[in-house]
Amino acid sequence: MIRAKQNWKRWVAVLLASSFGAWTWFGESAAFQSPTERWRLGKSVNQSRFVGSTACAQCHEDIANRQSKTAMALALTATAEDELLKQRAPMTFKLGEFTYRIERAGAQFTYTITNGKETFSAPLLWSFGHGTSGKTFVIQHNGSYYETRVSYFTSLERLDLTPGAPRELPASLDQAIGQPQRANEALGCFTCHSTPLPTTTEIKLDQFTQGLQCEACHGPGEKHLVALKAGKKELAKQEIFNPRTWPSDDVNQLLCGACHRSWEAVMQLPERGGDANVRFQPYRLANSKCYQNPDDRRIGCTACHDPHGDVAHEPRAYDAKCLACHQGGTASIKADAQRTAPACRTAKQNCTTCHMPKYEPSHLHFKFTDHWIRVVKPGEPHPR
Repeated sequence: MIRAKQNWKRWVAVLLASSFGAWTWFGESAAFQSPTERWRLGKSVNQSRFVGSTACAQCHEDIANRQSKTAMALALTATAEDELLKQRAPMTFKLGEFTYRIERAGAQFTYTITNGKETFSAPLLWSFGHGTSGKTFVIQHNGSYYETRVSYFTSLERLDLTPGAPRELPASLDQAIGQPQRANEALGCFTCHSTPLPTTTEIKLDQFTQGLQCEACHGPGEKHLVALKAGKKELAKQEIFNPRTWPSDDVNQLLCGACHRSWEAVMQLPERGGDANVRFQPYRLANSKCYQNPDDRRIGCTACHDPHGDVAHEPRAYDAKCLACHQGGTASIKADAQRTAPACRTAKQNCTTCHMPKYEPSHLHFKFTDHWIRVVKPGEPHPR
């Protein structure tokens, strides 16, 4: 793998972790901590407290306002506030003898399953996802969080089986409910879809802010704010995390990869996650030939995507990014300003439509842009 050659120390760490069974994903204590886990724990290093995006907006009003409307900021919603549910409910789905129904009950929504003889019903608590591809719901049952057996898919405009849910027919009503989440799994889901307080080790609803807000990436802002109010600007810079101070590869793999799955994380998945790994952008990007110098910011996540804004969907929006290297385009990164790449023989526009094609993994009902940048041959399956 290209990535293994680029960063052999990380790859050796992954192999060792795998060999000794010490790999962790959502914060369980272990001898080895993945880069992803180190990032999550690092957010609470200075033992500061969260102040909320409203406080951030006092100085960064435009950025905070733009970010608050993004898909990341709306990645988790209490179902009582979910506009999609309000518009779509009631919804039903049939799986063998089991009928699933999501409907409104007063100010809440309920999740009901029946086989005609037995019935299970529970309030829907949370909607995971902005709704671009769909939404998955969470309930509580027997003291545990459950991912519902069915999810809403935007392309289908209806319910279907949740990605990762068993495809076979349930043998009982209990099996039909959904997938129980272990404590660390549930915490991981909430951590990537909301803004948890520092040192959070269990799910407490009063310790989470819906969606990814400013401090989800920049860390707690209390000490930063105190230093600013005291006129200590240099100290204030030290009391908040600024991704620009990190090498590009660390931003891609540790920060963005903490939720979008880093190269190291995917290498630990059975069969590297199968065809569904096309949606793990940091992993896919790291395998690209363009990633030969992973610390060249022209190939990083934030080179193409504004972390404070929504993703652009028009292919031409990315042409200038490609031409920063190809066609001898102007480079803005002094550390590697001389690096150029061959010009495309076919076109200079809509580069991503050919070199970053879209694929629809099994059961996901959504086409994801493949970030493994390459020359794609007609009919060629995407590599894993």
